Amino acid sequence: MFSIILTGTDGSDSGDRAVTFAKELARDQKSRLIVVHVDELVPGHGGAHHIQAMEPELKTKIADQVTQARSEGLDVEFETYQVGPSSPAHAIADAAAKSGADLIVLGSVGSGPLKGLLLGSVAHRLLQIAPCPVLIIPTRNH
Repeated sequence: MFSIILTGTDGSDSGDRAVTFAKELARDQKSRLIVVHVDELVPGHGGAHHIQAMEPELKTKIADQVTQARSEGLDVEFETYQVGPSSPAHAIADAAAKSGADLIVLGSVGSGPLKGLLLGSVAHRLLQIAPCPVLIIPTRNH
């Protein structure tokens, strides 16, 4: 049913859950998997700066997840995009359109519908602009 699955991750726990779910779904569907990380930049003194202070470490962590998926026999690639602070959902939607993705898998940060509506989460925005279905993996509360 899904030939190409795209998952967006920021390297957080919710991003890790999305990658894990997308890997299992890609394995089950015999799909190609594209892992997308969006590096948000903000202008500042001396040029643009990463929103995430640990950006290099996050990219390494995600690249390791992709390498692990490859070693498990999955057809997977890793893409990164640098955008302004209000554009990660657009970068993910554009990557899905460019690749012909059949599904986008994204983790929920568990902010709740009201907070997401007021603050504009990536997941909420992506649901409005995505070129294909979006599957949101919920936060697990233990």
